[in-house]
Amino acid sequence: MTFKTSQATVVLCAVAGLGMGLGNTASAAQRAQIEALYSTTISSEVSGRIDKIGYREGESFNKGATLVSIDCTSYAAERDRVAAKLASAQAKRDNQEKLAQLQSAGKLEVDLARLGVNESAAELRAARANVARCSINAPFAGRVNGLEASLGQSIKPQDKLMTVVGQELNARVIVPANWLSWLKKDDAVNLSVSETGTPVTAHVVRIGAAVDPVSHTIPIWARLDKTADLRPGMTARAEFPGAPDNAGSKKKQPDTTPKPDASAS
Repeated sequence: MTFKTSQATVVLCAVAGLGMGLGNTASAAQRAQIEALYSTTISSEVSGRIDKIGYREGESFNKGATLVSIDCTSYAAERDRVAAKLASAQAKRDNQEKLAQLQSAGKLEVDLARLGVNESAAELRAARANVARCSINAPFAGRVNGLEASLGQSIKPQDKLMTVVGQELNARVIVPANWLSWLKKDDAVNLSVSETGTPVTAHVVRIGAAVDPVSHTIPIWARLDKTADLRPGMTARAEFPGAPDNAGSKKKQPDTTPKPDASAS
């Protein structure tokens, strides 16, 4: 089976128009968009007829669950044929080794018999691998995002069968580069999901390696602590409780407004 896995993340995108200039700092709260950490297209590595589809669109599954089963009759027959061939090669090898002990067979005959066993053993491993590919198991826990094949359909290698998304969610947020003065790994990020109103916490696990020279921003990644009620595509408000008081606004200026004289009454 082929897993064309692409790394996706929960993207907490900075809202356009926040006015992040060279000397200004954006608010310590950002808009968020949720995406799956993993998104995968499941394809077939063998030819055959789809015998079973274990999960439909929207259904969840555990890691290792059988997503698609392909009729394996021909591959199982090939496996059994090669297993019989290996048994025959082993018998010939054993016979040649006994003859060599009686000086009735030369070293060449023994070596060729042993090579025959090795060749058959390699063929059997390949045949067993093909049988195993008839059952496509989930590489991670997740949900079916879409089906691209039907029950009973004949397929060939590299044909797409379904797309799946993982249940594990990460957070990617674009923040002003000057936040690096206080933002650190393991810092908390609080999300308020717009669609459900669910509060979710996350923790920073990675910080980008380079600053964008145009926008003067840098990406960070945070791991969500709760994902069961969330779906990719949801939006949220992300806040950073560890931000300093002046992270979201300009420094407060002293009040110079003249005050009335209390004694002039």
